[in-house]
Amino acid sequence: MAGLICYVVLSVAAVGAVDRAVEFNLAVEDLATVAVVDSLLTNEREMPTAARVGAWARRYLDWGHAEYRFGLAEGGYVAEGLLVPGRRQDCVSLLYRTTELAQSTDARDAVRVALATRFAGADPDSVVSTDGRVDYDRPEHLDYSLDMIRSGLWGDDVTASLSGAAADPVGSNRYPAGSFLRVAQSDLRLEELHEGDLAWMVLDPEHAAARALREKYGLVIGHVGIVIVEDGERRLVHAASSPLPGWYDEPTVVSVPLAVYLERVERYGAVIITRFTDGLTVREDRSP
Repeated sequence: MAGLICYVVLSVAAVGAVDRAVEFNLAVEDLATVAVVDSLLTNEREMPTAARVGAWARRYLDWGHAEYRFGLAEGGYVAEGLLVPGRRQDCVSLLYRTTELAQSTDARDAVRVALATRFAGADPDSVVSTDGRVDYDRPEHLDYSLDMIRSGLWGDDVTASLSGAAADPVGSNRYPAGSFLRVAQSDLRLEELHEGDLAWMVLDPEHAAARALREKYGLVIGHVGIVIVEDGERRLVHAASSPLPGWYDEPTVVSVPLAVYLERVERYGAVIITRFTDGLTVREDRSP
C-alpha cells in the first residue's frame, strides 16, 4: 500500500553517491530555480500527497516551455542519466518529477526521493557514477509500467474500487490474460477520479499497433498522466509526444479533458488508476 513507510539504510560509501546525485541534478537548468522549489514545498507541507501531485502537475503546465523528449532519445533524461529532467520531459519523467516533489521537503530531498524510488532497493553507490549521473540499466529500475503500479511506490492501485473494473482479457507476452484489472473507456465514470490521481493508459488489444506492442514487447501500458479537476471536469496533464488537433499543437506538457483524450487516441482503450491515499509515502532517512 502507498501508506507503508519505505526505509532505506545508506552505507557510508552510499552517502557520497547520494551527495553526488544531488549536486549534479541541482545544477540542471530546470523550469524553476531551487529557491522557488524550496519555497513552494515549504508552503505546502501540510497538504495531502495527492493534492500536492496535482499542484505540481499544474505548475509544470503553467510554467510552459517544456520540450517533449523521449527519455531514451539523445538528450533525454535516461540517456543523460538525470533524475531532474530539466526542460525536457516525457510522460514518465513528468510522472516521476511531480510525485517526487509531492513527497519532498525541499529540492535536495526531491533528488533523494527520486533515487530511493526509481532504484528502490539498490545500493546508491552502484547506481550513481562518479559525476553524479545515474544508470537506468540497473536491474532495480522498473522498466515496465505495470511493475511500477504493482510496487505501490506511485500510489495505491485503486482500480478495483472503480465502477467497471474488470480483468484484462488479453494480457501480453509478459503478463497473462486476467492478471490485472483495468476500466474500459466505455465503463469509466470520470466523477470517481480525484485530483492528483495517476492515469495509466492501457493499450487497446483491438488496435493493431497497440496489440503488436503487447505481443512483441510485453507492454500493457503505453502512456501515463496526472488527473486534475477543473470546474468538475477531469483533465489529463501529460507530456504529449505529438499534437492533438483542436487541443494542442506542439509536443510539450499539456492539459486535455480525459474523456477527449481517450476518445481521440485510439490505441488506448482502458485505464488503471493509482492514488496517493495518505501522507508521505517515502519517508526513509535520506540525509547524509
